[in-house]
Amino acid sequence: MRKQIFIWLAVSLALAACSFWGEPTDATPTPGSETAVSPITPSATPTFPAAEITPAATGTAVPTATRTPTPLPPDLAITAEDVAIYPGPILYAGEKVSFIIKPFVPEPVIAEDVSVHLFLDGREVEQSSLSGRTLTADPIAVFAWAWPAAAGPHTVEIQLDRDDQIQAGDEDETNNRLSLAINVLTADSQPPLEQNAAWITTELSCCRVHVVNGTAAFRDLPDLLTVVETAVQQAVNKLHEPPERPLEIYFIDRIIGQGGYAGSEMVVSYLDRDYVGNELTQVITHEAIHLLDRQFAPQRIAFLAEGVAVWASDGHYWPQDLDRDNAALADAGEFVPLATLADDFYTHQHEIGYLEAAGFVNYLIELRGWNRFRLFYADVSDEDADTPAAALDLNLQQYYNRTLAQMEADWLAYLEDEPYRQTAVDEIETRLVYFETMRAYQQQYDPPAYFRTAWLPSPNAVREEGNPADLNRHPQDALNVTLEVMLATAITDLRDGRLR
Repeated sequence: MRKQIFIWLAVSLALAACSFWGEPTDATPTPGSETAVSPITPSATPTFPAAEITPAATGTAVPTATRTPTPLPPDLAITAEDVAIYPGPILYAGEKVSFIIKPFVPEPVIAEDVSVHLFLDGREVEQSSLSGRTLTADPIAVFAWAWPAAAGPHTVEIQLDRDDQIQAGDEDETNNRLSLAINVLTADSQPPLEQNAAWITTELSCCRVHVVNGTAAFRDLPDLLTVVETAVQQAVNKLHEPPERPLEIYFIDRIIGQGGYAGSEMVVSYLDRDYVGNELTQVITHEAIHLLDRQFAPQRIAFLAEGVAVWASDGHYWPQDLDRDNAALADAGEFVPLATLADDFYTHQHEIGYLEAAGFVNYLIELRGWNRFRLFYADVSDEDADTPAAALDLNLQQYYNRTLAQMEADWLAYLEDEPYRQTAVDEIETRLVYFETMRAYQQQYDPPAYFRTAWLPSPNAVREEGNPADLNRHPQDALNVTLEVMLATAITDLRDGRLR
């Protein structure tokens, strides 16, 4: 079944690419058309090759579904693929437009030294530097709500290092500039539900819940409020940590990343065409943990933070037996050494990283209890050592009298005695393949949804400064609908254990 589901989705992605992506076009979108082309038309429009997906041979690492990589330039450079414009993929007059710039920065260049200038129709509107970071630490410049869009055709220009301050690593100045043609549709061509879109807030004893009228979350709001109260209470009970103030929870009508994120507030995807397959109580609990644990562990490292969130919500996406699944993961040959995983946590395969982190957290809690783990968890920070793995090692010695290597060996020995059925290995391998295929879809057909490059703004700031569409608008072309329905069907089968 693992190969069948994988090949089915891979072929679907490839056929979609061949059928729907033709030659670059300068066609102007038809007002009101659901199949209007993207408003971004670079001077040299990139093509979108089919996802290159090859089923893994037995015993090899989990296959990664990716686009054909673009050869990297030799120096500082920007291309059309390095620019994301929000809200997308269509712009309407009156919307506040944001620009996320993620150029190629070679190793000799210090990202913060790279100036970024944004021009609209020949007029400079913003300037900044590459001082922001994506989830995987890639340098970016963010121009949030920088331009009140006006209907009609416009030219966007981005300039890097305009004053030529960078020498080493920026020998070719000709690739420091990019010009994009965009078309903004009239406000009256916007779908009626979007024209009337507004945030609706409901107060609970634990939380403030925000939805946009006309969305699936607005329709199902009474049921959602019950789930929210249950999930937040589970998070409170697991951490023994009541909220110091009401939690801010936003339900959005599109997928971002794996279906949720949290900073000072939480964002949870809730839509009818959900291809991630999260059990709603679990994803809310997971994100609530990220808000609550900041109260006593504000400097916690990513490896432990995600491990605690998955442990506290009883699994990732849906209920899991963490011991069983980690034993199956190790038996499948997919285990990543903990020191490797802890360093640059978000760059590793997502499902493997989250499962191992949660399993290790579960082992430590079973070993010495929650109170000892809580002290340990609150004490580990990036400032303790040169790397997160070294900080983890240092604190394990202090709180558990074991090095990281020793504790990992103990845990793996413990997992060897964990009974599991062969179907557990099949489930793990199929899960890995599915989610890599899902991310191939996001990278190719809905890039703002892909977790490594997604813009994850504060939803409070979006509500106060931006547009509801920043967090809710998503592609609605026939291509996207078809592939997302296929993905949603596949993840439902996987979640329900239908592997044959």
